[in-house]
Amino acid sequence: MDKNKSDTKGRNDEKEIVIGLKVKPKSNKIWLVQIFFTSLCLSVLFALISELTLSHASLALALILIFLLIGTSVLFDLIGVAITACNIKPLLQLQQKGVHGAEIAVKLVKNADKVSCVCSDVIGDICSILSGAGGVAISVIIVNLLPNFSNILMSIIISSVIASLTILGKAIGKTYALNDSVNIVLRVGRCLSIFKKSVKK
Repeated sequence: MDKNKSDTKGRNDEKEIVIGLKVKPKSNKIWLVQIFFTSLCLSVLFALISELTLSHASLALALILIFLLIGTSVLFDLIGVAITACNIKPLLQLQQKGVHGAEIAVKLVKNADKVSCVCSDVIGDICSILSGAGGVAISVIIVNLLPNFSNILMSIIISSVIASLTILGKAIGKTYALNDSVNIVLRVGRCLSIFKKSVKK
């Protein structure tokens, strides 16, 4: 009897879960469409900027752009991890105390799945891809300056260094994000609150 009751309860729980999920596919589909077009627009924008910059850039300027792309990728990946790992309770307490930026920080954590997707998967990954593509441009610039170097070898070396720096940065960033997620999310909330005030004005 107990076994039958537990089986029946399990089936009922499954039904409740299924019923609860019936509303989500529509919102998920809308979100997927939104994230696709957002990614597409940002990819085109970033690619256009990097192409226009790198096509006529000196070696120094190209290196600066690559490091900016790597830094942006690491930063947004860090933010995405911090928001996902953040415990909302301390932020709710700070919000009740009226701490600046806490309200937005709470909203970020409540929408952690979407915010993390935008930060880590959209902006972070786009910057990582573009930095890799920019490495090819840098290798061409170096080969033009030093004709004795093999273009293929230089491209492999530059791409490997860029990938290693990106991985290292993200590894350090993830560790920091997991250990200090509340403060990171609160800082992000404070930064966003500045834009919120400027929009209201």
